[in-house]
Amino acid sequence: MIENIKNNNSGFLFIEIIIAIALVTIVFITLLGIGALVINVSGAIQKQTQADSLVKDEFEALRNYRDGTTWATNGLGAVNTGSSNPYHMVISSDKWALVSGVETTGIFTRKIIFDKVSRDASGNIESTYNVSRNDADTIKVTVIITWLNKTLENVLYLTNWKQ
Repeated sequence: MIENIKNNNSGFLFIEIIIAIALVTIVFITLLGIGALVINVSGAIQKQTQADSLVKDEFEALRNYRDGTTWATNGLGAVNTGSSNPYHMVISSDKWALVSGVETTGIFTRKIIFDKVSRDASGNIESTYNVSRNDADTIKVTVIITWLNKTLENVLYLTNWKQ
């Protein structure tokens, strides 16, 4: 009778060990999954931050370019508008220059699209351009950054403040 009790206990011990190993394995796999998710999210946040920085750099370069040129003759008032005319900023002879085309930096592509602006009778910018109310001293700037399957677009309105 004592032998039967010992055999039954060793069977339960074996089942308890199997259950403990299964639980430890499930916890370990779950922790690995969480770790992988954290790494992916961290990478995505890093790329989003880089894209945001590229937009801010382009806006700052555009402001600098605007301030160093004459609006209507060789500045922002003289650029070709519309999505078929992308630009990007480069340094040339120690100052910013506006160049046609799209710029690639690592996995990111960057372009600037300029659009004309019109204002209503109250002086507010209209959401749809109206040629009869064109504001020649304001331009809409859209900086577009693309990477992998993502796009970041930011809009800025620049004016001819030196007029």
